[in-house]
Amino acid sequence: MSVTADLVAQAGGAAARVYPMGSVPASPPYPYRVVGYSPNAPVQRTTNGAGEPVRRFTVQHFGRSADSVEAAAAATFATFDGQRVDGDVCTQEIASPILRDPDDLGVLSITHTYRF
Repeated sequence: MSVTADLVAQAGGAAARVYPMGSVPASPPYPYRVVGYSPNAPVQRTTNGAGEPVRRFTVQHFGRSADSVEAAAAATFATFDGQRVDGDVCTQEIASPILRDPDDLGVLSITHTYRF
């Protein structure tokens, strides 16, 4: 399996309405989550250009109410932060506030970024 598939499975998979980036159904039921993997993003560079690659992924949480996206985000945090992911300990880096998409009938979202 790919790292993305492993992350989706660890978060509950399709039964929990967790989808890999690019594979969300046309009209998914709310709330749902989308996982995107970003391998080999250097955390910092030294003066000689060397960098320590890390693995990052994002989880986007979508819902129709603040309570539903907050609950989905809390479930994601409990699943990944401080837990082993592909052999390394995972930590949350960034969490956005709740954002409203006026172009999508007011769908709410929260985005988390994790590294491992």
